[in-house]
Amino acid sequence: MRKDLDRLEIGGVILAGGQARRLGGLAKGRIEVGGNVSIVEQLISELKNAGICNIIIAANDPIPYLHFDIEVVPDIRKGIGPLGGIETGLVHFTGQSDAVMFVPCDMPNITSKEMLTLKEAFMETEKPVVFAGTAGFFWHPLCAVVHNRLKNRISSAIDDGQRKVRDIWQQLKAETVLFDDNTAFFNINNFEDIHRWEKEYRNEKENMYGNFDSRKASGVSR
Repeated sequence: MRKDLDRLEIGGVILAGGQARRLGGLAKGRIEVGGNVSIVEQLISELKNAGICNIIIAANDPIPYLHFDIEVVPDIRKGIGPLGGIETGLVHFTGQSDAVMFVPCDMPNITSKEMLTLKEAFMETEKPVVFAGTAGFFWHPLCAVVHNRLKNRISSAIDDGQRKVRDIWQQLKAETVLFDDNTAFFNINNFEDIHRWEKEYRNEKENMYGNFDSRKASGVSR
């Protein structure tokens, strides 16, 4: 068992480095999922509710995220995919935290409840990585808590040509934290996903964040 949960220093990284080609280049983190609340704003709030207040956004294009008052850090090595964001986050938080929690910018349903479950699982295991999994053998390797000592291991994997995060977690014998269903881990990759999200989850987010505007969720400017 590691340090007491209250003494465990965990940084937070919102992975927002993707090019979102299936959304016409729209920054997924800026998609609004309730009133005027974007996915990134929601993730920042939920991370803070989970006790993670030192947060950065890993994004190669900082412009969509400048007004969030959160530091935007470009990938150390561009074109690597999510693994590049993970390397960047671990390097950034070296000397600042024991570990880093990663969440992707395209998950509008994840809350502090799931984040705290991952955080507690990390505290209770000696394994260097915990990540989310759900029923039916669905894995969510980008929802993870990673010990900072893996920084060099991740960099070496990138040097060796590895790009799949899940493969590296398997090599490291990471611990899968199982959740009951996929709802919290619904992710948005295209406009069809936005419309599905609106149909299935709109009422819940309206209650949390106010009236939902499907024009804004589809990337229409204010």
